[in-house]
Amino acid sequence: MLILSAPLDSAAEAPSQGVVLAAEPSTFAEAKTLPDKLTGSAACDLGLGKTPDITVFQSVDVRQAIPDFCRPAEAVITQKLSLPDGSHVERSFRIVDDAPGTQLPPPPPRPRIRVRCQARRLELSVEGVPEAPPLTLEPIGIGVSSASLKFRVSRDSEARLLPLLVRDDAGARRALEEWDFLVGKGVPSRMYVRDANLPEADSVAGLAAAFERARKRVALAAGDDPEQDSPRDVLAPDLEGDRPPLKTGDPETIGEVQPPESDSTADSDLFWRQGRLCVVQQDTGKRMRCYDPAARRWGKAVAVDRSGLTAWSPRMGRCGIPLGTRNVRPPESFRPELRLSPRAVLLWNRWAHEARVMELPEGGGPPRLRAPEAEELKKAMLASTGSRLLGEGRFILDEDRKQFCSVRRPLGCWSLPWDGRPEDEGGNALSEARVSPDGRWIAYLRGPAPSKVDSDDRMLGLVVRSLEFGPYVAPREPVSTAPRLVRTDVVMEKPAWGGPALRWNDDDRLARARIACDLGQDPRIPFELETTLTVSPYNPLDPADACHSGWVKLRQELTAPGGLKFVRRASAVTGDSRSSEGDVKVRCQPGRLSLWVEGVPGFPALSLTANMGAFGAVRWDLAPETETRLQALLARDDAPALEALDAFARLVKLNDDARVVSYGMKPDEDGHVSRMGCLATALEAISARRALADGAHPELHVSLKTDGVCAERYGMRALQQRLQAATLPLRVGAVKGKAEVIGPVRSIPRIPPERQPQLYWRDGTLCMAQQDGTNQMRCYDPAVRKWGPAVDAQDRPFPREDLLLKSQYDSGSCYPVGGRSIPISDEVRDVLPLSPRASLFADTSRGALSPEFKVIEVPEDAGPVRTRAPTVEELARAARAGGGSASLGEGRFLLHVSKNERSPWLCTAVRPWRCWKLPLESEAYDVRAAMASPDGRWLSYVRIAREKPYPEELVVLPLTPIP
Repeated sequence: MLILSAPLDSAAEAPSQGVVLAAEPSTFAEAKTLPDKLTGSAACDLGLGKTPDITVFQSVDVRQAIPDFCRPAEAVITQKLSLPDGSHVERSFRIVDDAPGTQLPPPPPRPRIRVRCQARRLELSVEGVPEAPPLTLEPIGIGVSSASLKFRVSRDSEARLLPLLVRDDAGARRALEEWDFLVGKGVPSRMYVRDANLPEADSVAGLAAAFERARKRVALAAGDDPEQDSPRDVLAPDLEGDRPPLKTGDPETIGEVQPPESDSTADSDLFWRQGRLCVVQQDTGKRMRCYDPAARRWGKAVAVDRSGLTAWSPRMGRCGIPLGTRNVRPPESFRPELRLSPRAVLLWNRWAHEARVMELPEGGGPPRLRAPEAEELKKAMLASTGSRLLGEGRFILDEDRKQFCSVRRPLGCWSLPWDGRPEDEGGNALSEARVSPDGRWIAYLRGPAPSKVDSDDRMLGLVVRSLEFGPYVAPREPVSTAPRLVRTDVVMEKPAWGGPALRWNDDDRLARARIACDLGQDPRIPFELETTLTVSPYNPLDPADACHSGWVKLRQELTAPGGLKFVRRASAVTGDSRSSEGDVKVRCQPGRLSLWVEGVPGFPALSLTANMGAFGAVRWDLAPETETRLQALLARDDAPALEALDAFARLVKLNDDARVVSYGMKPDEDGHVSRMGCLATALEAISARRALADGAHPELHVSLKTDGVCAERYGMRALQQRLQAATLPLRVGAVKGKAEVIGPVRSIPRIPPERQPQLYWRDGTLCMAQQDGTNQMRCYDPAVRKWGPAVDAQDRPFPREDLLLKSQYDSGSCYPVGGRSIPISDEVRDVLPLSPRASLFADTSRGALSPEFKVIEVPEDAGPVRTRAPTVEELARAARAGGGSASLGEGRFLLHVSKNERSPWLCTAVRPWRCWKLPLESEAYDVRAAMASPDGRWLSYVRIAREKPYPEELVVLPLTPIP
């Protein structure tokens, strides 16, 4: 079955036959004759100086029958095709040697695939499928390894494939399935990096995306469910008319039972009879009790009566499902649900959301699959002892995913309408669902939530709740499960949450909107912009989320053709609309895309122009008018211009943070918008301008790039000169004498505001807990340059214990202040407690060396936490009352320790903010645990040598008053 051309030694003109991935064998006898293993290869001359190989591999594993377990013999065939660029695709077949009439006729066999190199091009063809045109790929570059080889779709292939992408007939559907498997599953649609000189470089990946879109469109036209992983109301919540009118009552737990055995051949211990739910008592299995849900009471225990169960049970044994006089094996992806007659059973495929009837025709013949009929489902449901069907047999329950799905086309699923109340299921596992024959009640077993599973307690709760199904007529035409089309601008709304807060174990809530976008591509391949809002709760059981009670996490995402993505993350509480972030609006115009922030006057819209490639492959470039607007704003010094520039930079950063791996990109490439044109230089200029306006640390910007066209366009040399002029010489903290090493330390000691600091100032002396485990301390008097004797450590090292943290604080977790736990981000670091209800923080979101000092204050009442600027007076007061702090110069300056820095910085405490590096030590040392004495006369720190044996020493430095 594996065909391989003979090697071409000298006849270069002879046409190459390449290699062939064999078609699926049609019978077990045919499969059994195949060799156990077969490999082959053919050289591929692509005209790039190399001749990489095309290889195929096939293995056959024949497994013998086991009659005692009713397992027939079978053959498992595995195939692999590898192409010159290193990509490959695999497929496998399972052929069973069963008795005639015990299994369904097999589906059409998978065709064979031929690959060859001809005229320095790679040609792929699906043989035996007339509607599948061949695909020709042209190489566009090759490096030292096969992984660097890239292809693009040839122009003649584009012309052949475009008509296929817009058809929805059965022949086109078969061809699309084969090409989607071949191109979309790895051969050669890997995410290639874009080449600026070759705009078609990503067209192979674009073809794979086009196949996927066409496959979904054809499935929708056939009444299938193209989005099988999520319920329709989650994907498209605005399509209310498409949702069946199902209502559920409050859950009622009526008892506890042990989990049922997994043996599907056993009779069920849970069934409906005459409007009552009967449960077989599990101690003896000989008596049962029945529950009347209308009267809400149990009946007396009676002998077990299973009459009627066998007639409707779809039990499946080792040899299959009994139908007539035979046992028939259902397809692997289907499971039996309900017997419709002695010769027919309803099957359900939970992965494809498809119901089929497997039956034996009258008069014999092979078994067959067909679509279910409305009347037979309704009749079987009414006559059964309970099933997973509801709505007169039109829908079926999927308790694993807590949804219900249509049984007949158009297919689709919807989430169960449970209100998310505390007594509802949330994250609990459900099983053994039984809907009463009249469709009025549902019973099921409720397991514990995953976080509360106790291996010693295996009991499950038995729950009953009412069902009400209103009038419903399925739409004649399939309703699209794609997001609702918006005919106006797409909007990423400001982070706020108006709905009820979610519980941590609820599923994420998802909302989408989209708009058609005319980018100048082939009109037969539509593209849309899409916005997504994902809402998920915090987990109160996680210590890092414990202070987010009632909060939800919002993730907004805007996706555009060509892998363009903007992502915004935020936290919010119900009804909270205090976010300073404005709405991001997106407008699609012919051939271009514009984004701007609503509510910011003078915002320079980010406009991108589309460069279209084959099959809708999009490359984006910065529109010239965007740079023109930026230059005009950067020439101004007024506050509105700076606000507009700052908002523009944040908008671009939404794309920078996404780091999307999309079509045409390698995983290590990010395709940032900031890399377009001179935009990266413009963002540098925006940051420098804000530093000048806010007085933020200018030394971050004095090394601006001043050479090149982009730097000249944005006046980077003039900006650098202004920043250098703003850099003041260090005239603070002049040293009276030389820094003094007063002793070694074994490890870096904890300093205030720790609850139990190991190094602190008290009464003009520097006290350190001994690191030998003796619970003693010694104090050093810097005035007389002498250590005192070792004494027992004191519980109260200094008077103001309210200036110490009340518990350990971890960055990114909860900060205790004012009797509350305040959520703090990783970019906000604690500096100095000011009172029991207020603490000073350094917000480093603008950069590690551009701190913005803020006071977070908790009011005495239950009002919201507020953020304000600090005052020099309160900083000086807290420093004087503490045991050493970051505050000095009577509150006007603060020590700021940045990550990855060897020495601390000295920053102004209030606006304008400026920072200077403190030259405490040479480059041979790192400085840690720096703090000033309460009177501001001394600075203590630990220095660590950067060479072996890396000694750590405690140092005291005298300071002069800061002018």
